[in-house]
Formats: sequence, structure tokens, C-alpha cells
Amino acid sequence: MAAPQPPVSTARSSETGVSPIEPDVRFREIRYLCARKLHLLPMEILQKQYAELLAGQQFREEDFDPAVLARHIAALSSSVLLAGCAVSIFDLHRCEHAYESEFHRALFSDPQQEYAGVRIHPEDLVQVARNGVAGMRHVFLRRNPNMDVRRFKLIREYRALVHGVYKRVTEEFQILETDRAGNVWLVLSIVNLSANQQPPYKVASQLIDTRTGDSFSPLDDFFDREEILTPREREVLHRIAQGRPSKEIADELHISIHTVNTHRQRILAKLGVDNSLEAVKYAWILGILDA
Repeated sequence: MAAPQPPVSTARSSETGVSPIEPDVRFREIRYLCARKLHLLPMEILQKQYAELLAGQQFREEDFDPAVLARHIAALSSSVLLAGCAVSIFDLHRCEHAYESEFHRALFSDPQQEYAGVRIHPEDLVQVARNGVAGMRHVFLRRNPNMDVRRFKLIREYRALVHGVYKRVTEEFQILETDRAGNVWLVLSIVNLSANQQPPYKVASQLIDTRTGDSFSPLDDFFDREEILTPREREVLHRIAQGRPSKEIADELHISIHTVNTHRQRILAKLGVDNSLEAVKYAWILGILDA
């Protein structure tokens, strides 16, 4: 899913009462986490990749209708169902929040009632940014004129500062609008306090295709989508997607049936799915296979 710019933590307290985190200390902590968990990328690389994704969209002022945004704001601000949710709209053209509900501003204000946006726990920051950019990749790189990108939804769970205390929250992203040229324009975010506030504290994410009901998790494990499968595994999966039996795949690739089945099992394990049909569906979402 499209997501706002990977955030920079401005935390001033913690669940355990730790003293305020200064920027240089916070930066060192993030770098330490990256060194300890090699699958994480530094924030500066994530920021660059986010910018590159946005640069791939060619916005023109004539492709926007301000009345569309106004209608969404009016509908959200008057919604009874969303009255107790932290709701916001992010404008990817202007790279700013076009709307933040009163509850959103109240929920993420500090004890002095000062609002500074969503402040993510330093230990969750890099992974939240990773799966946000990964969600953008999956949508942006899969776009075509026949696809309604609004069908994809990104749901993630992490810790954020709520009235001076870190709480686990659940955030739901969905594309509201594209411009006339098909660029992703407005993204809806709905944040709620999670019902589960007990450790262990782990960032969770899911990419959901609301048209088919397919759900895939964890999203961030497949950030570098081109490196998920080896070239041979992609060849095998491509033929599986065509409905080819193992013997035919083996003959065409000049390998044994046993080797084909070994590749098949490795594909399922890498994608975290139970069968070939799920593997094909997930590979399509990730962009490994063409639609």
C-alpha cells in the first residue's frame, strides 16, 4: 500500500519511564538495531527508496479535482462510525496531510496537549518504515490501466506515543483516490489502539487484496522482492502458474522431477504459503510474476 513518508521518531518518553531520547542517541540506536538485525535497512536508504517511488509518479495540476478531496473530508469528518478513530488523509502529490481528525490530534497529543503527529517507538521505527515502503512497492510497481489499486489495503501494528506513553496501535492504510492519470493521490489512514497491549512487542503487517480476500503476512520479510526467489525458482514458479505438471517442467528445464519438486517446496517455504496456488497469488502481489 501507499504510505506516508517513513517517519522520524520524536519520542520524549517510554513505557518504562526512560529519560527523553535525544536525536543523536536515537540515530545510534537505530543503527545498532540495523547492525543486530541484518535484514533491516538504515533509515536513510528507506527515505531514498520512498522518494524514488514517489518520483515515478508524474503529477500534473490539471489531473486533480479539489472537489474530490473536499468530498472525502466532509464524509470522514461527519462519519459516526469513525468518530472514535484517528483518521487522516495523506496527499502524495503535495507530500503532506490534507486532513487529520480531531480524535487523531487528541490521541497523539502529549500530556501538555501539544500535537506532533504519530511518534513511533524507536525500536519499531525502521521496521514500520520498511513495511510501509514495501507496501508502496507492491502497489506502485504492479499498477496497470486495468487494475484498481484501491483494492489493496495495508494493515500494520506497532507502538506509538499516546499521551506520553507508548501504546500498541493498529493502522489501516487504503488508497482513496488516484488522479486522472492513474497516479496514487490520496491515502486514507485509520489508527486505533490495539486490544493487545501485552509483550512481546512486535511490528506486524499484512497486505490484503479486498477484491479476492487474499491476505499475506509478514509483508516486510519480502522487502527485496527481486531476491526472494532464485532465477531457477522463478522459472519453475512461472511454469507452475501456467498449470504445467512437474514432468513437463522437468523436461523443459532439463532437470529431474525430483529437482522440480525440491524447487517447489523451497518456493512455498520462502513465500510462507501452503500450496502452489497460494504461491502464485502471492508472487503476483509481490511482482515476481506477471499478471
